[in-house]
Amino acid sequence: MKAKLFFFVTLLFVSAQAIAQNFKIDAGHSSVQIEVERFGVVDVVGRFKDVQGTITYSADDPSKTSANSVIKVDSYDANNIGGEDAVKSVAFLDAANYPEISFKSKSNVTKEGQNFLVGDLTIHGVTNEIELPYRIKGPLMDLPTQKQSIAFTASITINRQDYGVKFNRQLPNGIKLVADEVDITLTILAIAE
Repeated sequence: MKAKLFFFVTLLFVSAQAIAQNFKIDAGHSSVQIEVERFGVVDVVGRFKDVQGTITYSADDPSKTSANSVIKVDSYDANNIGGEDAVKSVAFLDAANYPEISFKSKSNVTKEGQNFLVGDLTIHGVTNEIELPYRIKGPLMDLPTQKQSIAFTASITINRQDYGVKFNRQLPNGIKLVADEVDITLTILAIAE
């Protein structure tokens, strides 16, 4: 009888470990950074400070990982008011008409040891499916909250033209004022719900 009880308790513990857990993005310790070439010379770096959403994760079964997030366009900060206003303007992200950027994963795949979230990225009202390569550390105890936490990192390069951001002015030599390719880097802390 004791052996059966021990087996049942062990089975419950193992099953609980395999169940994916929801983690809420901690906006205060997370950022979405973008980098884009300006005038063909320098890369301008900015970040969106307001990122919200959840990540579902199981350390025992990474295939259960999923994510759903929203970024507020108006939270863009580049330490340059003119540049910030330009990014939020009608010429680029048009924060007044498209106040949010969103990502919603649909599946999880592994290729050559790298995990990818496959999902819909919506920018400027245009949605495209992407494969987002990511890594997760944790879960580990977050001391301030005394809850389990994970660190989610990912990076991808997109073409802004694919999302209807059509600004196309050029220098006299034909170089675009702002390049089409945009590097996106996510550094996310998420706390267990």
